[in-house]
Amino acid sequence: MKSKRILFFATVIILTFMACSKKEKPTDIIAPKPVENVPKIPQKMQSSNYKETIDWIGKQYKININRHPDENMPLVVDAEGNKYYDNNITIKIVRPDGTTFFDKTFTKSDFASCVSNDYIKQSALLGIVFDQVSGDNLIFAASVGSPDVLSDEYVPLMLTISRMGNTSIKKDTRLDTNNRPTDDDDFGV
Repeated sequence: MKSKRILFFATVIILTFMACSKKEKPTDIIAPKPVENVPKIPQKMQSSNYKETIDWIGKQYKININRHPDENMPLVVDAEGNKYYDNNITIKIVRPDGTTFFDKTFTKSDFASCVSNDYIKQSALLGIVFDQVSGDNLIFAASVGSPDVLSDEYVPLMLTISRMGNTSIKKDTRLDTNNRPTDDDDFGV
């Protein structure tokens, strides 16, 4: 019985020494892969072409709206330092006889009077769409805002074109599309 106890204690002592002995460390070194600082290329919004035929002043007019990223304009740099190309948007309105009634290319500078200087520096002209006919005026919804596709930050604007081809721009304060302006509203024309 004594020999079993000695054998048991000897085993415990040997195992204790083995547990406390110096462990061999692996020679493999795991380090994170270095990240290269690749300069980001400026991003572009997708070009778009919109066409619609409308009844206006008793006749049918064709509206063409084309948006294109403009690489010749200064880059837009957002708050995170991301760079984007700004857009230009052309509105062309064609009379029933095929002649051009209105043809103008807009940039965000056309809307600068309705947007703060700080905001306009970090934003792009996002879009212009036909909204409605209101008496002798054509009403378009426009927006200047963040060109980041994940952002919903923008300033809604109203662009009015009169039957004489004059334009006016103001902030769109309508809360929804059911709150349409009427013929009595002042569009600054």
